[in-house]
Amino acid sequence: MIKRLQGKITQYADQIGFTGSLFCLIHCILTSGVIVVSSAMSHVHESHNHAHQIDVWGILDLSMIAISGIAVWFASRKTHTSSLKVGMWISYMVYAVTMLIKYVGYEPTWLAVTSYVASLLLIACHLINLRQASHCSSKVCTI
Repeated sequence: MIKRLQGKITQYADQIGFTGSLFCLIHCILTSGVIVVSSAMSHVHESHNHAHQIDVWGILDLSMIAISGIAVWFASRKTHTSSLKVGMWISYMVYAVTMLIKYVGYEPTWLAVTSYVASLLLIACHLINLRQASHCSSKVCTI
């Protein structure tokens, strides 16, 4: 049962990672976009007056970090390109750290932008990996 689940996760790791990263990016952009003016104004002086806490949105943030980590783990195990593997892990680590730092009360504007860029890079890495995997019929890639 567990081996079968691992096989399915490995098989669909890039789709899971792409979807998770995309949902995270949409969530972050919409949340910021809805309050863009007040958010921009509150970040002008590199500080703001709202606290991040572990509520429904915090649990969603932590869930996205965990799902993305699992997807990167399985996707990086099946990729045949070492630079893509490194790119996935670096993008994920930057994304996870920038997401977690806001819970200690530090959230300058550049940190949010860095999180968005890392999320976009992670999406790109998963898409590239999906494209490369479509050229592979087995564990030996024909590219």
